[in-house]
Amino acid sequence: MRLAEGPSLEYDRVLIATGSSPVSPPIPGLDSPFVHPCWTLADARNILALAKPGARVLQMGAGFIGCIILEALAQRGVKLTVVEMGDRMVPRMMGPGAGNLIKAWCEKQGITVHTSTRVEALQPGNAIQARLSNGSVEAFDLVIQATGVKPNIGFLAGSPVKALQGVLTDERMQTTVPGIYAAGDCAEAYDPVTKQTIVSAIQPNAVDQGYVAGVNMAGGEAVANVVTQINVLDTLGLVSTSFGQWQGVPGGEHAELDDPENFRYLRLEFEGDVLVGANSLGMTDHVGVLRGLVEGGIPLGPWKDRLLEDPTRLMEAYLARAQAQEQFQGRSRGTVR
Repeated sequence: MRLAEGPSLEYDRVLIATGSSPVSPPIPGLDSPFVHPCWTLADARNILALAKPGARVLQMGAGFIGCIILEALAQRGVKLTVVEMGDRMVPRMMGPGAGNLIKAWCEKQGITVHTSTRVEALQPGNAIQARLSNGSVEAFDLVIQATGVKPNIGFLAGSPVKALQGVLTDERMQTTVPGIYAAGDCAEAYDPVTKQTIVSAIQPNAVDQGYVAGVNMAGGEAVANVVTQINVLDTLGLVSTSFGQWQGVPGGEHAELDDPENFRYLRLEFEGDVLVGANSLGMTDHVGVLRGLVEGGIPLGPWKDRLLEDPTRLMEAYLARAQAQEQFQGRSRGTVR
């Protein structure tokens, strides 16, 4: 292994855990001192210096991290405008029904939200002028760049370690080169549930992948059984969740509860009689049950049709299927005896 500076190093096994970095869109004026990402402690201090009560703040991006940032900004009392290129808020986590309801919730709290809109240019002056794709031009005291991240894998170019969006790994977190492993934001791991490789840069995956890689690098045996695709987000007091294949699957069915007046939303995605994904908003009573059904891949039998009629009967479905499974296992043990 050759370092950028210093000698080459011999190794028995290597772990690639290089994380990710903010994505910088090609916008003129992005290098202005009024513009900051929110990634490091230095970034946070720069934002704090400019985000004074009443300051005019533009945030580019309304994804998962963007929604966390906007909550902190709202608490500081700034005048906040959010611009999101997608047709809804949190587009990589929520479908149109839930994403648009989060937008309505933020607007109710006094935040201006522009979806299907991008920043075309930034012009520094005493403040910074932002030209948006919807034709408007506004002045801001601070622009926050929350436009996503990408795995730090550029150093692997030309190496035998294969990378697509991230470093490709198998279920043991080993790359295409024996003895070299990867984990965390930079890893693109195989998910046996969806039967595809996924970069899912969330903390539970980093912990699980690091554990699996460490055990195997030390000579043990460990397998990553699933790439966790779960997000729970609190946006100004409105809790939303995303589980599994929330976008649905080809040929699948779905059930939907839409209660915009009370900011409640639930959508269940089925493949056959298995719940494979879900979005929920403003409904936190049975989040654990929802996760258990999605991650467990539990065949619902007749309860699938009942959930299609009334998706709120999740707890009943979970308890009924768990009881049926226990009875089946009991009969199986009795047969063996």
